[in-house]
Amino acid sequence: MEVKEIICEIKQKLDQAGGLKHVFFVACGGSKAAIFPGLYLLQSEAKTFGATTYTSNEFVHALPKELDARCIAVICSLKATPETVEAVKAANAAGAITIAMTGSMETGMAKVGQYVVTYSNGDEQVYSDSNQANSLRIGFELLHQIEGWDKYDKAMEAYRYIDEIVAESKRDCLKTARKWAEKEKDEPIFYVLASGPNYGVAYSMCCCHFMEMQWKHAVCLHTGEYFHGPFETTDKALPMVLIMSEGRTRALDERCLKFLKTYAENYIVIDFKELNKGRIHESVAEFFNPVVLVPLERYYVSQMAELRGHSMDDRRYMWKVEY
Repeated sequence: MEVKEIICEIKQKLDQAGGLKHVFFVACGGSKAAIFPGLYLLQSEAKTFGATTYTSNEFVHALPKELDARCIAVICSLKATPETVEAVKAANAAGAITIAMTGSMETGMAKVGQYVVTYSNGDEQVYSDSNQANSLRIGFELLHQIEGWDKYDKAMEAYRYIDEIVAESKRDCLKTARKWAEKEKDEPIFYVLASGPNYGVAYSMCCCHFMEMQWKHAVCLHTGEYFHGPFETTDKALPMVLIMSEGRTRALDERCLKFLKTYAENYIVIDFKELNKGRIHESVAEFFNPVVLVPLERYYVSQMAELRGHSMDDRRYMWKVEY
């Protein structure tokens, strides 16, 4: 079933139960970053229902009492990590409607989810069909079918530009990314700053790409929180990455950039607005920031991996020891 068909069928069930009350986005690691776009969309746009995110294992051990037949649990894992499979089972047992987002129909997630959405992944990933893109699809359909959201058509149109923007951005930034990687490859710690739709992008860059894949220390900071303590550590040597959004929270990022221009020196800016060039309509552009920027920030880190001779696939513990 396509996402549109899934949400149509779910809506019929919800109407009989009294209507949608809450959507829970559940995942861990990179998958948690990937479902953040859907969360941000619904938290900012939904008028009649709420949205929350949980890490998979906490969802299992501290299951929200609100969870029932009027709730949807969107639960994501590429290869179906054990705690995420358990999260689907826990949501099912509580009576919620579960949508398992996963890499194929053969995973443990696909076997226990009431509905399954598979997404493109791997070296030849189609970004318009990525986990980020599909978390948004679910959100857009919920808004459209339940609330008659007025930006739906613009959002659907935006999908045609995603792959073009990612490919163009990688091509155009390669020289800059290589120069940055050469300069910073031996640095032990990085700060990554973002806001609004891009906070999940910063999380992905820090936890997945710097820490997991390059064994570098990284700090994920919200540009709105930066001025409430963390900016005291800023100096001209500290490596920083500012991920700038196009959308309502851009003012937070611009305030941060102004400060960095004055007091920092060793920073780069990755700006979705400059990459988009107006192709995705301004009324929905903010929601598509992470769909483009997660593969792009990973591309920056992959240049560092290549120069360091440290493959993005190297692990010390993951899949190798008991944990």
